[in-house]
Amino acid sequence: MEKNPTFNSQPPSTEMEQFIARIETSDPNSTELAEDDSNANWGHYQFTAGSMTVQTVLTSWSSVGNTETARKLIAAAIRTCKTARFICFQRNVAVTSYLSDIYLENILDRLWTLWKDAGGVGTFNECISWLT
Repeated sequence: MEKNPTFNSQPPSTEMEQFIARIETSDPNSTELAEDDSNANWGHYQFTAGSMTVQTVLTSWSSVGNTETARKLIAAAIRTCKTARFICFQRNVAVTSYLSDIYLENILDRLWTLWKDAGGVGTFNECISWLT
């Protein structure tokens, strides 16, 4: 994506914009969230609420729209992972794994599949090299 930032560039779908907005604006201190959506499970609501999930929103490269949107989604998912760790640290909750990590992996896998299906070139490591 870094080597071809304008690949099949178009505006993202409305669902993609809403999906990212939900991830970016979720409040870990909200009283509206169920206990199952907090602590080590932080990210569950953001990535599965309603009918918007990784699989239903990321349906094609055209739904993603462009590499900037893909990077924005990845960054939001990484922040969710970091927030889960911070929540657990602050609340002194011992955990062995974080659900948000699985969603991040699903997003990366799905973006890579859509990139390849749309004719994007490169290796997966090249695709996400900006993360490291």
